[in-house]
Amino acid sequence: MVNKFRFCRYLLILVISFGGIIGGCGKARPAKIRVVATTSLISTIVDAVGKEKVSVFTIAPPDFCPGHFDIQPATVLQVQEGQLLLNHGWEGWFENLRSKIRNPDLHQVTLTTTGNWMIPDIQKKATDEITRILVGVDPADSILFQKNARFYKSQIDSLTVIIQQMFRNRELPKVICAEQQAPFIQWLGFPVVATYGRPEDWTAQDLARLARVIVDSGVGLIIDNLQSGPDAGKELARAAGIRQITLSNFPLAGSYLKTLMDNCQRLAEVIR
Repeated sequence: MVNKFRFCRYLLILVISFGGIIGGCGKARPAKIRVVATTSLISTIVDAVGKEKVSVFTIAPPDFCPGHFDIQPATVLQVQEGQLLLNHGWEGWFENLRSKIRNPDLHQVTLTTTGNWMIPDIQKKATDEITRILVGVDPADSILFQKNARFYKSQIDSLTVIIQQMFRNRELPKVICAEQQAPFIQWLGFPVVATYGRPEDWTAQDLARLARVIVDSGVGLIIDNLQSGPDAGKELARAAGIRQITLSNFPLAGSYLKTLMDNCQRLAEVIR
């Protein structure tokens, strides 16, 4: 009898501890918003703003050119499970993917933030846009999303100050670079005197043009883009006797802040 009394008392404590869940009175924890992002530029912001309220699937690997990504059946299955699909609008494969989606409840949004998202000010604009979208999908957590967005943007501002100090009052070499990197490199203050496209599209005339620019303009650095051709300018730099570096135009390892700092540290080292 004593044991039975203790057992009943134990059950009562459990009911109280779990807020009445055993009795059916507790509220179920809200499910995470299942977000599908076409690139890591989008998914890193969704993670930073949504945190524990979201789960994110990124379609294009961050170290791969998203403009030339091949959609696999497994990718379509992942997208089908989503609630929110975010894209930039320039992914050449996106319409093909959209034609395969059979989920009428999947909310699709093409983002309107333009420009190079690796530039801090543009990254913050994209953060504001994605925050508004998440608030629209889950208004109950709007305060949390807005708080997370403010904190994320403050981290960007703090890192921007550090980066500006890294390159302030330094003589920066003239640069030729992959066209995807040009806006970011110019934002840092480097004089970009010429750009180039993907290496598989180069012609003999392109190489001759770049060689002339290197000689005529006194170029001291070639900057390649990881996603479009990490070694595109390596031989050209070797032949000209100048430096070459490869930077990422998309966040790696799920972190815009880390990738931004890594890019800038590598630049600072190569011009030291």
